[in-house]
Amino acid sequence: MRGIPYGVSLYKKQILKTIFYPLLKKFLLSSLPILLAAIFFGSALHSCTEPDQLGLQFIDDQAMFKRTDTLSVVGFMEIDDSVPTNLSFQNLLGMMHDPVFGKTRASIVAEFRLPTNNFTLGTRPVLDSLVMGFHYTGDYAGNVETLQTVRVFELKENLPQGDRINSNHQVQIYNTVVGERILRPAPRDSVLVDTIFRHPHFTMRLSDQLGQKLINANGTAAFRNVQNFLEYFKGLKVTVANDFNEGGAIFNIDMFGSFTSLTLYYHDAADTVRRQRTQSFRITSFAQRFTHVEHFDFQNANPFLRQLLQTPQQKSDSLLFVKSLGGLRSRIRLPHLMNIAQMPNVTINQAKLIVPVDELFVTEGFDPAQFLHIYQITPQGAKLPIRDSGMDEEYFGGEYDPATKQFTFNITKHLQEVLKGVNPNNDLAIVVSGASDNARRVVFRGPGRQSNPLRVQIVYTSFR
Repeated sequence: MRGIPYGVSLYKKQILKTIFYPLLKKFLLSSLPILLAAIFFGSALHSCTEPDQLGLQFIDDQAMFKRTDTLSVVGFMEIDDSVPTNLSFQNLLGMMHDPVFGKTRASIVAEFRLPTNNFTLGTRPVLDSLVMGFHYTGDYAGNVETLQTVRVFELKENLPQGDRINSNHQVQIYNTVVGERILRPAPRDSVLVDTIFRHPHFTMRLSDQLGQKLINANGTAAFRNVQNFLEYFKGLKVTVANDFNEGGAIFNIDMFGSFTSLTLYYHDAADTVRRQRTQSFRITSFAQRFTHVEHFDFQNANPFLRQLLQTPQQKSDSLLFVKSLGGLRSRIRLPHLMNIAQMPNVTINQAKLIVPVDELFVTEGFDPAQFLHIYQITPQGAKLPIRDSGMDEEYFGGEYDPATKQFTFNITKHLQEVLKGVNPNNDLAIVVSGASDNARRVVFRGPGRQSNPLRVQIVYTSFR
């Protein structure tokens, strides 16, 4: 207070001087420590805008907290194993010419099921047409503007009834084409049907000969049960012609979708008034089907990629490649990892595998895979999970980060077990996650790049 305001009575002045001022002074002196503490605490909160960094600095000072990303990393690549393609609700169809990885074709092979046992089409069914439809999921890779020739063949042999059918499985077919159409894939475009927009799908008419074959089964043992029907009609292979060297796409099909079916349109000659009837033979969860994949030996692929494939086990410092559908995988070797174990009382606090994407190979239609996965490979070729992969996805990682343009994996527990001698220092394989359900691929920056290389980042403590 600078003074007493003008006009205050003498009596009030005396009260302020003799009673109020002494009390205010006493209060301020007794509260000074509290006020100073509050000011200090508020300043501390204001300055701690990066609490994580503050914590690291504290650990650095007290426990010799150290980090390194200079651990030697050796990378090379190889042809991946075939993958099972009969376990998901979706299969893939189409051909794609990738300017980096070359040409790939995906074909759908499937059997169809009777609606019921002791099935009938009526008294005297007469064929009108046979139509096959496929329900898009919306996912695809490549250029959907490229026209593709879809062809359908009848199977000559039954599909294996085991739990696993791999992408390289071969099945015999009859040479006669039972259906063909030119298709511009539209996996995300709704289709107008009877003035109503339906989920993206496509249909194609199949031959009357195949339709008549189904009509002829009416009233016979072929319609008695599933086993008899599969002996009579073993299924179809849907593929695309290898007639272009640029563009193209591979798109996903919902095998249980409402538009995925083989539909017979017919009428009954016994009807007094003719009316069209329909009957669908669907691909149920009990029906066998798979995606047959051809990589065409990576013809027309990137020259550096072809060179690496011609010399297996060749170290690649600049670029590494992975491709889904049993295409390619990259292997990572940490030859000097055990040198860390020679340090006194070392403990790994955190270990991350950083996998940066080379953006020069990200082009329209060829975005990086959304998820990757890693596992270890023994010298005998066995695939083993690493401890960290058993944790939740948020901990383990593997999702593409568009902001940093990289994938990150937490491999802390794995490296801890290797250093303790619990597990050997096996190579790590990097593959596309869900490789049987998508046609994605990725090109990485190799471990020898000068800036932003593939690397292992380790945070550790070593007590003497």
